[in-house]
Amino acid sequence: MAKYAYARPLQKGQSLGRQTQVFLQFGVPKSNIIIDEQIGVRNMYGELLQSIKKGDLLVIKSLTALGDGYDNIACEWLRIADVIGADICVLDMPAIDTRAGEDRKVVISAVAQILGYCAEKERAHSALQAKGIQSAKQRGVKFGRPPKKYSEEFIATVTRFVEKRISLEEALVATHMKQSSFYYHKHKLELSGIVPSGGKNRLGGKGDA
Repeated sequence: MAKYAYARPLQKGQSLGRQTQVFLQFGVPKSNIIIDEQIGVRNMYGELLQSIKKGDLLVIKSLTALGDGYDNIACEWLRIADVIGADICVLDMPAIDTRAGEDRKVVISAVAQILGYCAEKERAHSALQAKGIQSAKQRGVKFGRPPKKYSEEFIATVTRFVEKRISLEEALVATHMKQSSFYYHKHKLELSGIVPSGGKNRLGGKGDA
C-alpha cells in the first residue's frame, strides 16, 4: 500500500506549507505529496489519478481538496474510493475514513449520499437565489456598487475644464487627482449628461483641443 496526499489552494496567496508538514507527520513520503500551487489549475491532480492504485491511501486535509461544489466533490470521491479502489482519509473530519468500520462500501456510499444531498440543496438554493434576483430586477432593484456621487465643486471644475476656461494642470490641482483618474470621472460625467462633452484637452493649455 502506498500513501499519497493532495492539497490545493482555495484562495489567492494561501500557503500550503502547513499541510505539507501534517502530511509528512502522517507518514506520507515527500515524493508522494501532490500539490497544485495555483487556484483553478489541477494539472498535478491529474497526475495523482494516474499514480494512485487500488489499496493505496489518499490523505487530504478537507473534502474541498477534491473539487469545487458538492457535485464535483462527490464525483471525485466515488472516482477514487469506488472506481479506483483507493482509501481516503480526511484529516479535518476523522469520521470520514474509508478504512473505518468493517465494510468500506458502507462508508463510501454514506459519504456519497450526504454529498449528493448537499449538492441538491446547493442547486435549489442557487435556483431560488437566481429567481429572487430576477424578480428584484423586474421591480427595478439595482445590484452592484452604487454610482459615485460627485460634489458640486468637482462638477464645476470639470465643467470649467470642458468649456476651456481652465487648463488640465489647473483642474488636476483643484481636484487633487492624477490625470488618468480625472479623465475617467470626466468621461462618466459626460456620459451621464451632467457636464457637456469636450473631448481630451492637453496638459498645460487653456482648453486646447
